[in-house]
Amino acid sequence: MYIGEWTINYLCFTKPINAYKTPIIFLGGAFQTFKSLAHEVEQLSKDAPVYLVDLPGQGGNSQCATDLTFEDYSNLLKVFLDNLGIDSCSIIAQSYSSIIAYNFASLYPERTKKVVIGGATSKIRDSVRHLLEESLHQLAKDKLERFASGLVLNMMNFSQRHHITGARELNAVLYKSILNFSDADKLRYRDNFSRLMEHKGLPRAPQCPVLVISGEFDNFTTPFENFQVAKGCAQSTCVVVKGADHLATFEKKDVLTRLYRRYITDQPLNRMKDVEVIEKNEFPRERIRMEPRWLLNDVGFLDSGNGVFVPVNIVDINNFGCRLYTSFKDHKSLKRSHKFLLHIPGEDLQMETILFKQADNGHYRGIFQHQCFDGTRKFEGFIDKVSTTCSTAYCA
Repeated sequence: MYIGEWTINYLCFTKPINAYKTPIIFLGGAFQTFKSLAHEVEQLSKDAPVYLVDLPGQGGNSQCATDLTFEDYSNLLKVFLDNLGIDSCSIIAQSYSSIIAYNFASLYPERTKKVVIGGATSKIRDSVRHLLEESLHQLAKDKLERFASGLVLNMMNFSQRHHITGARELNAVLYKSILNFSDADKLRYRDNFSRLMEHKGLPRAPQCPVLVISGEFDNFTTPFENFQVAKGCAQSTCVVVKGADHLATFEKKDVLTRLYRRYITDQPLNRMKDVEVIEKNEFPRERIRMEPRWLLNDVGFLDSGNGVFVPVNIVDINNFGCRLYTSFKDHKSLKRSHKFLLHIPGEDLQMETILFKQADNGHYRGIFQHQCFDGTRKFEGFIDKVSTTCSTAYCA
């Protein structure tokens, strides 16, 4: 369908017995294509007409959409529905497209019956923002191997892969897919990531019923971030899918499809296998942090590449990041750059580290930039050893 200069790709699946029912609009997330949604269509079309929709620059739609905002996407979706004569719909969206669905439901409450979103957050947190910026930097320099491995290692929870269904296979497929990006793919993901980083926050919460789904090990948009999105909605339910991370749509396809169907058809979600319903009033404090931090209190060195090593005390550490302290608060290297190599001398280890937060008392927060599978596995071995000898830091 053409709407002005924009092209919207879509497929419709319906059965005569359900043709009159409120349709389900399915907006694919990152790496989802119409073909990858065959199982969802087969099951959901038993209850209502199903429309798979790729807006410009989304899913398999390669049209360049650099200047479109999330609100623009919502308006395009509204015109798309107008052209098809659809007065009201339920929307299912995952990851990146969940922001579009949320915006649409906020802008057009009279057009939205229910919303199901997954991998959602009100705003990208600082540590993830820096990792995305670095991935765009690698993409701009056409370093596809580092871009691909970095995206897989940081979007998936690599450290929990042994507890995630099919993680090893999905890891390999995703890496190969990104490594073979065409020029159009590169442009599309650059635009989408840039739009995500510029996102300032969610608009007024939808008034319709909203289901928010999170993977148990999602470190990209954590279960707590998903819970906060749900808590802001008047009629919401928040669930955690066990044994999955940000790519739960691939890892737990059967579970998510059952969730979609049960929610759309007003069936209870409790007692579902691999699904935990989170009470709206309070998120368990001990689960806010995805992984414990270990009180290391060991010496390390920050290297910005200029030959000067800044001594630091590694206060605490885990697979994702660390807290550092140094008395060299006025050191030029720390002011001039936020990207370093953190050397851990006794272990012959070095990790690419981005310092993204500085306190007045000489403490720094760092996020590890995982861009090498072998290096990440070696570092995991170090963290496993630390976990057996050190106590945990604060829980939240």
